[in-house]
Amino acid sequence: MLATRFERRGNDEDLDQALTLQSEALTLHPVGHPDQSTSLYNLANGLSTRFDRRGNAKDLDEAIALHREALALRPVGHILRSSSLNDLAVLLSIRFDHRGNAEDLEESI
Repeated sequence: MLATRFERRGNDEDLDQALTLQSEALTLHPVGHPDQSTSLYNLANGLSTRFDRRGNAKDLDEAIALHREALALRPVGHILRSSSLNDLAVLLSIRFDHRGNAEDLEESI
């Protein structure tokens, strides 16, 4: 709900609070929990949004790492694998644009 309110009102405090709650949710979905990939994915998307707003490279790096973790839990045939692949590729492309690291570009392709 906080993420939705942030999208509608643009209040950075809502985004920060949503990220805090998403981080807490991740602790409730430890390794092996069926919802762990969703928690990783949601937190990654929140960090990506915060990167878009504030430009903090740490948020981008963490979002990429979390998307990689979520992707690892979504094998070929998983209904949400394509979303994970797409979002990871987009963030790697963005990081390439910012840093010029050819490895990010190659991985995004």
